[in-house]
Amino acid sequence: MKKTGFLLTILLIIGTIISGNCFADLAALNETQMRHATAQAGIALTAADRVALDSEIGTISYCDTDGTDGNPGYLSLNNISIQGYADFKNPVSVNITTKKDAFSDIALTGIDISLDGAEIHMDHLNVGSITVGSAAGEGNSFGSISVSDFHARISGNVRITSH
Repeated sequence: MKKTGFLLTILLIIGTIISGNCFADLAALNETQMRHATAQAGIALTAADRVALDSEIGTISYCDTDGTDGNPGYLSLNNISIQGYADFKNPVSVNITTKKDAFSDIALTGIDISLDGAEIHMDHLNVGSITVGSAAGEGNSFGSISVSDFHARISGNVRITSH
């Protein structure tokens, strides 16, 4: 989900809380109830049925700091335009968990993201130029890329960890 959709969700939650449409009832637990209580960390992000995607990006670049001759080299995507929308049938679930890594046999803390029923509809994605040079966005162009009428259904789980 784009930053705009996430920000919209947070603003809607804050607006609902401020308007007084939310109610909470807190009750003290006795010792027996506390022993059987469990907790779950996480966030459920819900958005409107449709979230607009309308972005302009100047440059996204990758830098190889020492290049092939000891000088930095940049691969850049320039003048990027995205227009379309995303539909969310179910909330996006975001949880912070610690799990055993299947490859290293080490417990890693990470972010688990679960999507179910998300659809991306992109009217167009245009990359104005792809350049290679000594600075971001500079150098000779390899041309451009355009994608139109892109539609994708997304469901599944993503885990993000650092090593």
